[in-house]
Amino acid sequence: MRTGLRVSDFLRLKQTNIKEGYFEIETKKTSQNVVIPMHPQVKEILEKRNGFPYKISDQNFNLYIKEISEAVGLTEMVEGSKINPETKRKQKGIYPKHELVTSHICRRSFASNLYGKLPNMAIMAITGHQTEAQFLKYIKITPKENAEKLKAYWQKQQEENGFETLNMKVVK
Repeated sequence: MRTGLRVSDFLRLKQTNIKEGYFEIETKKTSQNVVIPMHPQVKEILEKRNGFPYKISDQNFNLYIKEISEAVGLTEMVEGSKINPETKRKQKGIYPKHELVTSHICRRSFASNLYGKLPNMAIMAITGHQTEAQFLKYIKITPKENAEKLKAYWQKQQEENGFETLNMKVVK
């Protein structure tokens, strides 16, 4: 969605939320005011359509996102839960991935794809996470991923400076 908004806020966006190239909206769930720069792709879509597309429900958005996910090949079998139409209860099982996808994939992907490219606090200002611990849990960063980031940092440091020339100091 290129906004990081929950679907309930994304689908409420209208022309009055656009101010000088930014979306400004008070979030429904947390009543936080967020300001989000308009991504060039979003701007292009709005210009092409001469405004916002017609409104759809959260439920229809979720149906469409499942169709799109299947069309782009998210068909591998994965463990997850979905509503059993007969019992109307969540049922764990192994399903094609596209059947488990919901609108929330947009919001989590927004945060996950920006992680490590922007300061966490900048992403959190958009997503509305109050603490970094909460944010990291949300994007499901594993200890191995953190270790890989440190490893990459050390490799870059070595390439740029060589370990012998680093100015290290002991902190007591």
